[in-house]
Amino acid sequence: MTVATTQADDAAAVPKPGHWLHRIDGACERIGDSLNPILIKETRQALKSRQFVTTFSVLLFAALAWTVVGSLSLMPQIYTSPSAPRLLIGYYIVLAIPMLLVVPLAAYRSLEGEIDDGTLELLSISTLSPWQIVLGKLASAMLQMVLYYVALFPCVAYAYTLRGVDLPTTLLIMALLIAAAVVLTILSLFFAPLARSRTGRISTLLAVMLVLLLSEWGLAYLVVNLILFGNPLSAGMMFYIVTAVLMFALSLGHLLLTATAAQLTPASENRSTHLRVSMLLFSSVIVGLGALAIQMFDRDASSFLLIYSMVGGGFWLICGSMIAAEREVMTPRVRRELPSSLFARCLLTWLTPGPVTGLVFAVVNLVALTGAGYIAFRYLFDLTGMPAAGNRVNPLIIGFTSYAVVLLVGVRLVIGVIRIKNDPRVELGLAALIALAVLSALVPYSVGLHFNDYREYSYSGWQISNWAWTLSEIYDQGRNMDREVLVVTFTGLVSFLGCILATPQAVLARRTATPLRVTRERTKARSQRL
Repeated sequence: MTVATTQADDAAAVPKPGHWLHRIDGACERIGDSLNPILIKETRQALKSRQFVTTFSVLLFAALAWTVVGSLSLMPQIYTSPSAPRLLIGYYIVLAIPMLLVVPLAAYRSLEGEIDDGTLELLSISTLSPWQIVLGKLASAMLQMVLYYVALFPCVAYAYTLRGVDLPTTLLIMALLIAAAVVLTILSLFFAPLARSRTGRISTLLAVMLVLLLSEWGLAYLVVNLILFGNPLSAGMMFYIVTAVLMFALSLGHLLLTATAAQLTPASENRSTHLRVSMLLFSSVIVGLGALAIQMFDRDASSFLLIYSMVGGGFWLICGSMIAAEREVMTPRVRRELPSSLFARCLLTWLTPGPVTGLVFAVVNLVALTGAGYIAFRYLFDLTGMPAAGNRVNPLIIGFTSYAVVLLVGVRLVIGVIRIKNDPRVELGLAALIALAVLSALVPYSVGLHFNDYREYSYSGWQISNWAWTLSEIYDQGRNMDREVLVVTFTGLVSFLGCILATPQAVLARRTATPLRVTRERTKARSQRL
């Protein structure tokens, strides 16, 4: 009798079909099925792992301990005087360690483990794309960050009620922490597939740990100063800096994620187009922030423009060296995706894989970016009535661009020679750039020292290949170095055009027709998905 009664009560407690609980459960199942399967797998593994349980438990215990110890150490002044700074610094340290160290390292180890165990090869033959794999890893890491943040949010709110730190500063600190944690996680994911050997993986792990520790220290220094001394910037400057940091974080994060997905993409696929589009996005952000600085600060925007010019020039020089080191051979699959119409070939050929198209792409963007900097500095110097400064900065921009073009062409030639009997990775292009830059500056200077009995000597035209000394002299003397600027510019133009004209088939690669068998297989796969 009792068993029958219990079963009847259980049956009555089960919601009937059509009940609102069934509708909510069905909606949750549909949302779960539509999510990235990598996110679901990684989240389940992470939340059940010993690392997450231990870290989360230590976080809660440290927050509770600091709340008790910090509050007692401030007695009895905690009732009468502002006491938030000390408690907020402690809570920041407790929260920053898992978000800036534990989560990025866990994401790095997760992707590296997929590569080591061979499971990434199984994922590559499934319907999952490299982008889905990378985004799933990132989303799982961000979910862990949200859990850490939510767990410590009441403690931060408690510290704020004790007075001493205003609300905008508190929100800014939390936003900086979240943005830094996401960017560092993306950077850790980018480092994971770089190395192929065991020694290389150890080196990349040490590099990731060094970057994380330095970022932890630098951000902690900034946050502690904000808490203790407040925000010294004006509202306009604060708005601009927050906008610049946000735009840089988004564009750089997108570029690193694209590069990570490209490393996981098979060699037969097109790895270059998405990377080059992401590079264009990053370069556009630099130009847009420079224009915004001129619009907001007018005559005081020169320092921002100088920083953007250095970042943009270095960015395209580094990326251009690796693009110029790409493989020359296109697979049939990539050739079938090339633009076919005349208009599309004129505009989109430079986004297709290949070292020569990559060299043209990098040089055009480098010239466009430095040209925008040239125009912006001319405008500022005319506005402020400082033409003498323009006579030094503008020739320096032209000289730097010309030397950069010559170095990129040199990287293309060096990698072309190496590829005769080897198949190096694109990272060798960066190594070739560094070697060429060091040798082109060191060799002529050493020869000059030898002929001057190893005594100090003045600059002469024989040192024109010494880019470091020549650019220094251009900045110091300005218009007096017009001849050297003209020679360097002419050399860069001739070397660039010569490199293009020597390999016209690589620049103007044509699209091949898609075989009928491939078309049928694509149609069949598309119909199966539908």
